[in-house]
Amino acid sequence: MTSTPGEEAAAQYPDLYQAATYGPATFRHLVQAHQLASSTEAAASTAGFWLIPALSEKFAELHGGIEKEYYCTAVVGGCLLAKDRMVYSILNSPPPELVDEEIACKVIAKEAGYGLRGKHVVQQLEEATDHAYSGLTRVMVAADLVASNAPEEEIATAVAAAKNEILVVKARVEVLLQRQARLEYFQGVLAGIVPTFLLVIFLGLAANAWWRGALVPSALVAAVAMSALGATISVIQRMSKGSLVIDHSASRWHRTLLGAFRPGVGAIFGSLAYFTLLAGILAGGSAVGTPASVAVFAVTGFAAGFSERYATDMLDSAAKLIGK
Repeated sequence: MTSTPGEEAAAQYPDLYQAATYGPATFRHLVQAHQLASSTEAAASTAGFWLIPALSEKFAELHGGIEKEYYCTAVVGGCLLAKDRMVYSILNSPPPELVDEEIACKVIAKEAGYGLRGKHVVQQLEEATDHAYSGLTRVMVAADLVASNAPEEEIATAVAAAKNEILVVKARVEVLLQRQARLEYFQGVLAGIVPTFLLVIFLGLAANAWWRGALVPSALVAAVAMSALGATISVIQRMSKGSLVIDHSASRWHRTLLGAFRPGVGAIFGSLAYFTLLAGILAGGSAVGTPASVAVFAVTGFAAGFSERYATDMLDSAAKLIGK
């Protein structure tokens, strides 16, 4: 088979030619090919123009296609967004003021890919990676201006625009990641409600059968059950206000598991509230087991589950009471 002049020129670059012919092609190969294409040497330019489509095809085979790409002209660098929503970038010898910005964009893209996985979050992942790619193009444009010795005012404007863009990107992607993390956490909370209330029922039966002389089962169950409910309502309220912050770098299973423990943790606070309040009532000589006292236990349990701070304050009060 007769080779074309472009292929013959490309063969002078064995690494690139091998990737373009047999694969696999990486983004580094694409950047190198674009550098060759922009060369003033005819042979290198010919090789570059032959390599670019061949490498792009091999790269697309691995990633389902190429969504967007940008290549620098004055510095070795570029960025690419693949169809599989992977974001790639290379920037050799970047200006110091842009090093952190390029790294930040890569981190944003990786966090988005890790935290927004699954068919149900495809749109969110697309939005996040589009933002990350947009920030990278700003960085590449600014790097080109610095390398081409553009006027200082123009460079300063481009660098400032890149930094501002990345701040906006960080904020927007953080919103997307937190929204998904909260949803997964809340799914865990809902999953944890059933076993928690089964344990509450078992606790009530056990208290009624074995500890009736020392405890008031109705008051104990009221405090623990309402505390678990309070913990659940607390999560819902904080989600609606946007004040619930979840570690989106953790795995989905980890976030869901933590959420599943939340009603149980609330139930534990409820039991502590019950014994703390019981100690105070007994110390004051009041009756326990009346409808009014059960209501007090229920309300106190709800407050303890709803607010960990309230539960901590109750424990401090109990410690002072015991100290007396």
